[in-house]
Amino acid sequence: MTEHESKDKGMNRAWVFLGGCLAGVAGVFAAAILSETGTTRTDGCDDEPLALPEGESHT
Repeated sequence: MTEHESKDKGMNRAWVFLGGCLAGVAGVFAAAILSETGTTRTDGCDDEPLALPEGESHT
């Protein structure tokens, strides 16, 4: 640290780092929640199973 930098500047950097970590963790949780709600919506979907084409049998 040089004479021109204040001693509080290191503490400010620590708060910025911790805030960035907290924002990153919150972003991961938000993405997980949004991905879960996006894939489980069944509004307007029929409950019937999809019909798959029958394969040819080679006997």
